[in-house]
Amino acid sequence: MIRLRDIYYRYPNTDWVLKGIDLSIEQGEYVVVCGTSGSGKSTLAYLFNGLIPHFFGGTLRGSVTVGGVNTAESSVADLFQNIGLVQQNAEAQLFNSTVENEIAFGLESLGVPGSEIQERILEIAGLLGIEDLLERTPMSLSGGEKRLVSIASVLSLDPSVVLLDEPFANLDWAGAKRVRGVLRHIHQKGKTVVVVEQKMGDFLRDSSRCLIVNQGKISFDGGVQAAFRVFVNEHLIPQYPEKKKREFRDNKPVLAVHNLLCRIEDREILKDVSFELNSGETVALIGRNGAGKTTLVKHLNGLLRPAGGEVIFDGKGVKGKAPSEISAHVGLSFQNPNDQFFKIKVADELNVGPKLLGKIDDGWVKEICSLFDLDRLMDRSPYRLSEGEKKRVAISSILTMRPKLLVIDEPTTGQDGHFKETLVYLLAELEERGFATLIVTHDLGFAQAVSDRWMILHKGNLVAQGTPNELLQNDHLIQLGALGGLEDRKVGAHFGYGKEKRFAEIGS
Repeated sequence: MIRLRDIYYRYPNTDWVLKGIDLSIEQGEYVVVCGTSGSGKSTLAYLFNGLIPHFFGGTLRGSVTVGGVNTAESSVADLFQNIGLVQQNAEAQLFNSTVENEIAFGLESLGVPGSEIQERILEIAGLLGIEDLLERTPMSLSGGEKRLVSIASVLSLDPSVVLLDEPFANLDWAGAKRVRGVLRHIHQKGKTVVVVEQKMGDFLRDSSRCLIVNQGKISFDGGVQAAFRVFVNEHLIPQYPEKKKREFRDNKPVLAVHNLLCRIEDREILKDVSFELNSGETVALIGRNGAGKTTLVKHLNGLLRPAGGEVIFDGKGVKGKAPSEISAHVGLSFQNPNDQFFKIKVADELNVGPKLLGKIDDGWVKEICSLFDLDRLMDRSPYRLSEGEKKRVAISSILTMRPKLLVIDEPTTGQDGHFKETLVYLLAELEERGFATLIVTHDLGFAQAVSDRWMILHKGNLVAQGTPNELLQNDHLIQLGALGGLEDRKVGAHFGYGKEKRFAEIGS
């Protein structure tokens, strides 16, 4: 079905990203492509449907054939019906007025009859559990909901090859389970499935083959059982230390939220939310897709104004203050890093905040660059990086301003296990320096490793707060659907390695 022969590729004005790739994928295979952030996984995927060379340009050597068709001699449109690509950045794929129109768009362009279009929309929406989103505008959805819509828009086309780049990113435990089931179903029907993924999970057991990309080359090609040792050795699966218990009884809260209410488009998004954060404390905000997590954190730096209640920072209310004034103290790293960039070079992006605030500290910026492994990216455009690299730049650009409160929305999206481990150590260092940090995440393994306390948001209500161990044993939260992942074991347990090391949990 897919043949790559002696592939070398580089984007315009860059070094070689792919270096001598030879690969064959047969009809009906389920292949998972893994590797470190920036290793070339997404670039490899762009070859399959002709985005390389037709869209990205650059220099391509070697040949790519899909179903016997040379992609260099066929347009992306010609390959569209047979090769369905779900992009890493879900928002880049969404541009219609409603979710229903989004799913219908590709079908209409293929000339599918109207009655059949409606049937396919309802079928795929039911499989992915997004029936209640069909009349919503895609831009009003959470990151995880956008991910499900982008997957639905591609699967509705019924392509021969389904290619998904980070399909489990930003998904809660229920969404990940539904996507896994759909992929397993279409694979059993004879479709070729290729998943490019950083997040190791239960879906690995459904695959027939695993590829590991390392510095532009395929370093492993074999079964998942054999691949697991490589996952461990190369830290594609994070191996977290135990979180040290900390007490904050005598600390004065750096942030207090009292009875926060939010209404958007006549929908009540947040309902009477109250909590506090202390200096030197790391807290994880957990909840389902669409629970209101991102909406909540946008109130903390003034991007959104509450319909009721108040936000107090350092003992003073933020009401009436401009976001630019609050951002000097409350730094928010967005879920989608593309929304955060202003400059054409990473170096300029890291310095724009400190310059505006008059807080330039070259030593601190250099330290952040080293911790986030950005030195080799400084002259690159942030828009031309991998999604994982973009995320690191986005977080770093906030840290360079030294805010007292750091808010990070989905920090592990697109990140490999090694960087997740590094981020745990970095956040522990920030704790020691007195930073307060609020992490919004669906990655329960990371949340347990990094945070002292969890807050559970469910349908706009803050339904529970407590230590990770307390909440993970709360049967009421599980039954309510506010917390998931308890039934999932460690990654290592699936392969007989669970007893030796503390691996991140999967399926969460």
